[in-house]
Amino acid sequence: YRFRAVGPGLDKFPLKGPVIVVANHSSWMDPMWLGKVIPRPLVPMMTSRYFDHWLLRWIMIYLADAIRVEASGFRRDVPELQKAVDALEAGKCLVIFPEGRLRRTEEQPLKLFGQGIWHILSERPETPVVVCWIEGGWGSYFSYFKGPPTKNKPFDIRHPISIAVGEPHALDAEILADHRKTRQYLMEQCIEMRKLLGLEPLVVQAVEAEEMKVKQG
Repeated sequence: YRFRAVGPGLDKFPLKGPVIVVANHSSWMDPMWLGKVIPRPLVPMMTSRYFDHWLLRWIMIYLADAIRVEASGFRRDVPELQKAVDALEAGKCLVIFPEGRLRRTEEQPLKLFGQGIWHILSERPETPVVVCWIEGGWGSYFSYFKGPPTKNKPFDIRHPISIAVGEPHALDAEILADHRKTRQYLMEQCIEMRKLLGLEPLVVQAVEAEEMKVKQG
């Protein structure tokens, strides 16, 4: 791959202590690409759909130290959230893709963020958050571009990957008091990072309106 990394977070990234990295998710390789530009070992949260894939499982367990997230609907027991909090309490750098799944279409570059990130920050509100945007994952060999990952596209040879890394900051208590505000804020920050890469702005869907659509079927 050909990498380009920009943004204030590159020079100001915390080299020790707990930190959360939030990014968009369009390729299986996103955790590895972030690991290329972020100067610390990362602990990514990955859904079981990809964590358990034969091509990725060994990497997730032995190299990435990833936290497995069960890919399913509503669950009362969500042990991975406590594992994420434990990782932060141990001073680790946690990577979260709040969309919860890979990008599927050209028309929707960013899916609605889930509540998991809010639950984690509610337990560790003082944790600095670094918001990133990864460009180039969509269209890569490991994306859903023109078909499932590794299907209907050539293998990546010198494929360009650009990553914008935001400045670390803890979220205000007023934002963290509501899960919708937290998710909306982080989505908007993620979109804002595109400017650092010279990309066109995107319209971010309103969390409350999108949730209402889901409830109405």
